[in-house]
Amino acid sequence: MTVATAPGKLVIFGDYAVLEGAPAVATSVDVRAHAQVDATDGRNSVFIDLAGGKAYDFLVEPGAELVWTTESPGDRGTIVSAVLDTCHELAHLRGPLPGLRISLNTDAFFTRSNDRTEKLGLGSSAAALVALTGALIDALHVPVEPDSVIRICHEAHRQFQGGHGSGIDVATAVLGGVIGVRRDAASEYPVAESLPWPDGLLMLAVWSGSSASTPELLTRFNAYRDNHTDEFRHHLMHLGRFAEQADAAWRDGRVAALLSALTGYDNALRALDYDAEIGINTDVHERLRGMTEKHGAVYKTSGAGGGDFGIVLTNSQEVLEQVADEIGSAGFMLLDANLNAAGLSITPDEDQP
Repeated sequence: MTVATAPGKLVIFGDYAVLEGAPAVATSVDVRAHAQVDATDGRNSVFIDLAGGKAYDFLVEPGAELVWTTESPGDRGTIVSAVLDTCHELAHLRGPLPGLRISLNTDAFFTRSNDRTEKLGLGSSAAALVALTGALIDALHVPVEPDSVIRICHEAHRQFQGGHGSGIDVATAVLGGVIGVRRDAASEYPVAESLPWPDGLLMLAVWSGSSASTPELLTRFNAYRDNHTDEFRHHLMHLGRFAEQADAAWRDGRVAALLSALTGYDNALRALDYDAEIGINTDVHERLRGMTEKHGAVYKTSGAGGGDFGIVLTNSQEVLEQVADEIGSAGFMLLDANLNAAGLSITPDEDQP
């Protein structure tokens, strides 16, 4: 038996612009997906979705399409299929597979209140996929170099998402900590590197109270790009300029310059959203922005927006506490999880109690 876990993420800047080549930075969050893989006797396999509380039987041969012999588990099943297919292609998974008992648990990525369950926008699919990839490779003793794991995860996630996405959530789930990502036209995969957290920068994350559909928001973003080429280029030029400024300030540890660049990035993102009608900046985010800015801190949506999390950034502990008190008193949930969490963690069977 092998158990693996991987963290969620929050994008700090580069949202959307990273898709067009701008730099982006994200931090891992200690909200973790858990995957367990057991190799069993026989050829029949089972996938257990612990969050949904159901089990699904399947059959698979290396290089062949996974077949669900009971009902399909939907997106969760697509993750399993994408990981197995990619491990066959890139990790040289050969020969008849043993029976597999696979379980995934992303319960930590959901919040429940008033008999309603909402998914927190922290990259649960990427975290689950990374955890499953790590567990499968270890359980089957597949000889994979550590540097190749991130490439396998990127390819599996690309298959899962139909080719969309920046790869920043996958890189953050694998590596953990603060990750800088830039899409390089000369590289098949995004270039990711670990970065230090700037001394003096303080951040808290605020749950907007509703989940967002990233695919729907990206569809509107892509439609605006395709149908309003000149306007799109104008907005992305501004976003890219502020992303470059934020990236340089982050690497140099210039917190005041970083906060200024993030303010500019937020304004440029809101301008894009206003013209393109993507739905990034909701009324709730606008309310949270007002409560934040009155104290002199910076507020911006994180990731796709449209709900999910917003982030508050400042270089003053006093200001951070003032914002936290006001937002908390208004009934909003502050994320109670450590940032800069460890990345993919694998516990093989010999280390199990």
